[in-house]
Amino acid sequence: MAKYLENENESPEVDLKNMTVKLAGMGFDDEIESHIPGKKEKKGSKAKKEAEEKASEIEEKAEDIEEKVEESIEEAVEEVADSDIDDEISSEVEEYYRKKEEEKNLTLEKVEQLESEMASSGETKKQKLGALDTVIAKEKKVEEPKILKERKKANFDAVTICAIVLAILALGGGVFYLVISTRREPSLKITEQDFRVNYLQCPIYKSILDFGFLMGPPTYRDENPAFKAQTNATADPTAITTVMEDKYRYYDGVLTNSLLIPVYYTGKECKDTQYIKSMRFYAPVADEDEVSVVNVFFGAVLQSLYSSEDSQACYDKIKNAYAQSSQSAMAAVIITDGDYAYAVSKNEIEGEMCIVLDVIPAKEANKYVFYNSIFV
Repeated sequence: MAKYLENENESPEVDLKNMTVKLAGMGFDDEIESHIPGKKEKKGSKAKKEAEEKASEIEEKAEDIEEKVEESIEEAVEEVADSDIDDEISSEVEEYYRKKEEEKNLTLEKVEQLESEMASSGETKKQKLGALDTVIAKEKKVEEPKILKERKKANFDAVTICAIVLAILALGGGVFYLVISTRREPSLKITEQDFRVNYLQCPIYKSILDFGFLMGPPTYRDENPAFKAQTNATADPTAITTVMEDKYRYYDGVLTNSLLIPVYYTGKECKDTQYIKSMRFYAPVADEDEVSVVNVFFGAVLQSLYSSEDSQACYDKIKNAYAQSSQSAMAAVIITDGDYAYAVSKNEIEGEMCIVLDVIPAKEANKYVFYNSIFV
């Protein structure tokens, strides 16, 4: 319980420590009294005042110290916190840089490893590329002949196909020709006009030109006079038919000369081709000298057909044919020579002895028969 004490001062004093209150007196406070002129201070009041001032100073200092301590504590706390943070940051930084260094070292190691691998792989790659180039070169060498071979094969195939086509066409043409040939009558394959041109240009004719023997255009007939004569002589006009003779035309002529040995000729011509089917030349002779003269003319006839033969060869052909017929029991001996067949004989023609030359196609040589008539 608070105690109430009498205070010398005019104002009450409160002692919180001792829980006492000093009541103020009737006079002025010490502070007022100290300012009154001529009034002495009470004993002990000055010391007390000084003590109070010191106490206040000490309290202020204590507060300052307390504030400073608090500030120091706060700064210390902050420093500690900052240091912890810095330590953490520095540790993290150190850890980061350590990791970076490790990564850098690892990266360097990897780079070196990669470089070595790349170098080795480069060498291996070069080796592989070299091997590949070798293989490609070999394949190219193999491929080029293969391509050339394929091209040649393609060209060969094209040529083969063309050849086959041409062969088929040729075969077809040959078959067609054979069919037509079998249907056509065999002939000397030369027209009467061409034969005359050849005769007038052959060397043998030119050698006897001075004696005449000019061969002019013949006279044509639509019927065979031999069949007509036989038809008139027979009692049955229908016994001899001329149907097969309708496909021919007939011609005849005579060659005059200064030797007074007339040479007659007759021929049969195919109407469809105008080729000569057969020819006969004959001349009346009295002795062997006239036979020799007429045989020279016969040589010119053969030279008109065998244009590549010389004069002597053609004349020898005539002499050989005449000799074979003279030595044979047959009226005439036919000789096959190339595309032609011919016979030279001495026989009677319509009651007169003549030297005769017959020329027919070689294909009909086995059918040859000597006729004692002007037309055959």
